Amino acid sequence: MQEDTTPKSERRETVGELLELIFVVQTMGHRLAYETHGEAYDLVWDLNGLLHQARDKIERIQIAAKSLP
Repeated sequence: MQEDTTPKSERRETVGELLELIFVVQTMGHRLAYETHGEAYDLVWDLNGLLHQARDKIERIQIAAKSLP
């Protein structure tokens, strides 16, 4: 069977890979927050907030990409 290498397929695959990657990074961020105390905790909290925003953007890109030709 031939692999689909159209631009739409490539975009879908890339977005899916980004979502998998951000999930792993968010899990690591949550673990870091659990293990961190003191001054650094606020920095980790900020990082986790940014990771959440990144995941939200990637999910929006995924939705928008579905409507592209």
